[in-house]
Amino acid sequence: MTEETVFDFIIVGGGTAERGPDEICHEYVVNPQAAPLLAQTDLVVNYKTTPQSQLDNRPVTNFAGRLLSGSSAANYGAWIRAPAADYDLWAEQVGHSRWTYQELLPYLRRTEHHFDPQGDTEQHGFKGPIHTTSGRAYPLRDTVHDAFVQLGFQENADLNAGQPYGFAPWVENWHDGARQHSAKVFDLSGINVFTNASVAKIMIDAAYTAWGVQLVDGRILEAKHEVVISCGAHKTPQLLMLSGIGPKEELASHKIPQLVDSPAVGRNHFDHLSLHQAWKLRFPERGLAMGSPAFNNPEYAKGFPVEWIGTYPVPEHTLKAAMEEDAKSMDTTAISKSLPVMVLDRAHVGLLVAYAPLNLGGAYEIPLDGSHISTGALLYLPTSRGRVTLASSDPADEPVVNPRYYSTSTDKAMLRSAVRVVAKLMQTSAAEQMVESETPPRGLPVLGPDSSDEDIDGRIRGYSETWHHSAGTAAMGKDIQTSVVDAELRVHGVKKLRVVDASVFPSPISATPQATVYAIAEVAAELIAQSP
Repeated sequence: MTEETVFDFIIVGGGTAERGPDEICHEYVVNPQAAPLLAQTDLVVNYKTTPQSQLDNRPVTNFAGRLLSGSSAANYGAWIRAPAADYDLWAEQVGHSRWTYQELLPYLRRTEHHFDPQGDTEQHGFKGPIHTTSGRAYPLRDTVHDAFVQLGFQENADLNAGQPYGFAPWVENWHDGARQHSAKVFDLSGINVFTNASVAKIMIDAAYTAWGVQLVDGRILEAKHEVVISCGAHKTPQLLMLSGIGPKEELASHKIPQLVDSPAVGRNHFDHLSLHQAWKLRFPERGLAMGSPAFNNPEYAKGFPVEWIGTYPVPEHTLKAAMEEDAKSMDTTAISKSLPVMVLDRAHVGLLVAYAPLNLGGAYEIPLDGSHISTGALLYLPTSRGRVTLASSDPADEPVVNPRYYSTSTDKAMLRSAVRVVAKLMQTSAAEQMVESETPPRGLPVLGPDSSDEDIDGRIRGYSETWHHSAGTAAMGKDIQTSVVDAELRVHGVKKLRVVDASVFPSPISATPQATVYAIAEVAAELIAQSP
């Protein structure tokens, strides 16, 4: 470890988020088939939520990477941009055009080495450090394709060109079967990396200028220019609050001296809730899914066992009644202020078919023997908002995470709609040649297009899970009352302090967050380089 204590810049966080050891060559990190086993190691942390009142009072698992490279070394590698409308809404919320899709596009391209050399050069980058991949052909590729077509989905050749509607090929950033995580693809020469070095607080002087950090072991590191917090949506708000930046009542309850009254710190938490279902194959002996001895093409082991993803807007008439019900609610803390945007033509939900029984939740156990595949109904644009708060003033204690999943009528309407569309997908003639039926959790009914709200909600309450996409807890915005950072990612009320991770998302996106977080980092690097 370096003995230096004064640096030009200090970045708190190990990659796309978090902190921890250098395990960039660990078998479970590198190998896509072993990625699910990371949950059994100390290389990820489970920020298990408080009991969720709308989910049978279940605490819900929230994983994040705890190693060099952060969650980019622990995720499933999906590389999905949001629709242009999502980024354009950000620009409106933040008050700056740099966050529109068109102005963000150069930064989205910058990290990308697009898999198709004939791809659109206006939309994609071909010289970036992160290789993407798509088009791995599994046995059920044509069957799932035809099921989407029969359901009426339009085929979309490019998921990552600003308009992801319809169904499109799945894109990920595994490269020839190896993970492309941040510490592997970016040159760290000339950078002093402190692993297993947790930060207790940001050092801020009487002029409200950040000048360094204090580690939990008492060491102090100084920054000549800026401190950048990149700890993720759980730890970033915790570190801000431990440093005296946060809601007055929250800091007072833990006897932390307040430096800046920033009421939005830890608020605005949102995440992607999903319901996955298992489906029994008609001909498992053909090697159609993971676990079958005949599912043995080496190419199948080079990424996540998914080929297509569907994205669609929930019909406006379905949303309006739910939105009106939410508007009458007195519990406004649980409801997003951006509810009116939900009636726009946006990608509210996502659908996918995986060639393995994945993310089924609860005690819903299906053997990995090649007999089942699974579907996922994903709530992309939740209106429920939660909070991250402190358990104590001790930085070793994990924060308290209360996402308030499924707490609005609008969220219920959207996810129910997605579950019904999945059922219709699996009732197409193409899909019926593939599967016999759903295999529900023991004692629960099969879900179909005509299932009641009560049956669907019952399944969601007991078996929904998250895709571990927490964001929004140090959101960008126009003022300190409703946001934590400004349009240049500078913390309101403190000079020379920025946040660069998914916590700055002002509102949800219809995508996995990884590609967007890298783009935000590219924007931040340019802003910092241009600072006096």
